[in-house]
Amino acid sequence: MNSRGVRGLWGLAGAVGAFAAVAAGWQVVGDVGAAQYAFAGVTALCGGAFAWYQADATVTPAAPRGVVPRELPRDIADFTGRVTELAELRRVLRGPGQSSGPLVAVAGKGGLGKTTLAVRAAQRLVGDYPDGQLFANLRGYDPLPAEPAEILGTFLRSLGTDPRAIPDAPYDREQLFRTLTAGRRLLIVLDNANGPRQVRPLLPGGPGAGVIVTSRVELRSIEGAHTVVLDLLEPGEAVELLGRVAGRDRVADDPPTARRLAELCGYLPLAVRIAGARLAERPDLRLTEFAGRLADERDRLDQLGIGDLDVRSTFMISHRGLPEAQQRAFRLLGLFPGSDFAAWPLGALMGVPLREAERHLDALVAAQLLDAIGPDETGSARYRFHDLLRALAREQPEPDAAAAVGRLLGAYISLAALAEDRFQPGELRKTSAHPRHAVEAEHRDELLRDPIAWFIAERQNVVACVRAAHERELWDATWELTHIAAPFFEMLAFWDGWGVAVDLALDAARRSHNRWAESITLFDNGALYRDLGRPDEALAAYEGALAGYEASGDEHGVGAVMLVQGIIHRNRGAWEVAAQRLGDAAQRLRAAGDGRLAAQAVRSLAVVRCGQRRVAEAVPLFEEALEEFRRLGDRRAEAYAWRGLAQAQLDGGELSAAARSFDKSLELTRQLRDRRGEARALQGLGRVGAAEGVTATALRRYAQARQIADETHDQVLAGELDADVAAVGRP
Repeated sequence: MNSRGVRGLWGLAGAVGAFAAVAAGWQVVGDVGAAQYAFAGVTALCGGAFAWYQADATVTPAAPRGVVPRELPRDIADFTGRVTELAELRRVLRGPGQSSGPLVAVAGKGGLGKTTLAVRAAQRLVGDYPDGQLFANLRGYDPLPAEPAEILGTFLRSLGTDPRAIPDAPYDREQLFRTLTAGRRLLIVLDNANGPRQVRPLLPGGPGAGVIVTSRVELRSIEGAHTVVLDLLEPGEAVELLGRVAGRDRVADDPPTARRLAELCGYLPLAVRIAGARLAERPDLRLTEFAGRLADERDRLDQLGIGDLDVRSTFMISHRGLPEAQQRAFRLLGLFPGSDFAAWPLGALMGVPLREAERHLDALVAAQLLDAIGPDETGSARYRFHDLLRALAREQPEPDAAAAVGRLLGAYISLAALAEDRFQPGELRKTSAHPRHAVEAEHRDELLRDPIAWFIAERQNVVACVRAAHERELWDATWELTHIAAPFFEMLAFWDGWGVAVDLALDAARRSHNRWAESITLFDNGALYRDLGRPDEALAAYEGALAGYEASGDEHGVGAVMLVQGIIHRNRGAWEVAAQRLGDAAQRLRAAGDGRLAAQAVRSLAVVRCGQRRVAEAVPLFEEALEEFRRLGDRRAEAYAWRGLAQAQLDGGELSAAARSFDKSLELTRQLRDRRGEARALQGLGRVGAAEGVTATALRRYAQARQIADETHDQVLAGELDADVAAVGRP
């Protein structure tokens, strides 16, 4: 019942009470006459009726036009950056109104300074809204968010409405609020909204009032809203804010450490402000010491809190507002070892279908707990944590952590193996006992439509997963993922990542006392050394692999080692040793059922015959290898065979045929994005040009090859190209 009804009942109660009192007096005392009784009754009835009339006649008065609310919070003196966003807010809110006033929704994750920006913009716009400014904290992510009716009651009082005249019904409050704001130039700031439901009832009527809403979610579904999404501060702005809070001189005395502190704060304004306040509180605390404390991710959030400002609490507000399934997704993503990821790793971590994982990711992005960063080389959407949010996710306890990481590694091994099958068909792979985790077939085929693109997108994550497997003492996963990825590492010249992975894999094999796995990893280590132009170290690694394979009875492994040893001896010009090794390798590999590596041995033997100037024997060997690679669909090996055949044709004086074969090799290597293979094909075309006497063409091809050699740090090729250029001479 509303307040008017209550007052009416009191009036009636007064009338009835008066009658009762008179009647009681008459009966007890007996000295009240009938006329007196009638008069008293009429008087009581009149009083009650008057009270009822007053209650019924109390209509809502219009608020006094002279009331001008000034409710904006204090603007902070050390406001930093946001020049573009501030100008955008002021431009929109100064624009002409249409059927409704201008509305700007400022969105972004917690700690970005949305409220600070909104207050700064509103303070600068006071002159444009002379009828006043209203401010409300909607407490959108508190356990009990503010109800719109509650805020409307506050606004109506601020606009001069008698509290007794404020309607109880939410809809009536909305109507009255729109009536009172329809003709006014008011600016309304609605801070910390949790969604459109909380905002719509608070929007004023008429074109004169402007509104700024801040929220952790984007409010694009509100009609007419102009959205401004805040991002992190620029590095220079973050350092400037640090100096304003901690002291400019203190920051100016050590610019490198100040920049490092801003970076460790993730350029998040709240974190930078807290760091500055911590330093201001402790004049004796050196910047380097504080940076050292923040460098440990496990302790970083503990350091970023002071007084009522706390990064962890700010982020946890968004986390607590999520359903349990999405909270679990957030926790499990904290286990992901890489920097950015597609949807399928979350599916593996959670053990759920891809579409469900995508829904969870969308929800985390909407809650500003995750950033969507666009498609990768496969066309898949990718996501990334802010550094401090990743630290928060990693400190959340997750009982399924060990099993989740096992599934993730199993998914990477499964996809990498499938990618290698498509990249190098016919490969006989050496596998471990680590359990596989299958990615749904439809999505798997989409991901691996271009296996090289998939590996380019995931190459950093592959290394991170190898490291994670090693840290968790999952030895089989450590060496197998490294072994499967080796051909991709090699082709893309990803030397640093490959080196890290191989070192971890070798340590894992030795810790698990797995001699066979150690041999596999030594083989990969030898390949890395060979590609880096360190043949002696490569041969030493191959000798270790050979001993392990022989001890394990792995004839296929023995043949593979003989193949690469033969290639190294071939490159050194030890033709006879190379021919013997390669011939033995081809025989062993055929017996083991590996036609692809056997064809590699044949191709390498053909290169030896060219080195021995036995070109007539080399050409049919190249053609034999080409036929096998085509049968298998191994385009990379085919590209290399075309290059070998071209060299044989060049040595035999068949320049036109050599040019066509080098062109074939160049076409395939470019399709495969094999930079080193491309450089070798360009070198061959340069040599054809030199043999034809077309010096300009030769030098142009050599220059193209040299650029790739420099990019891939291929010192062997660079040295050969220098010699080629010297042989041609400059025009």
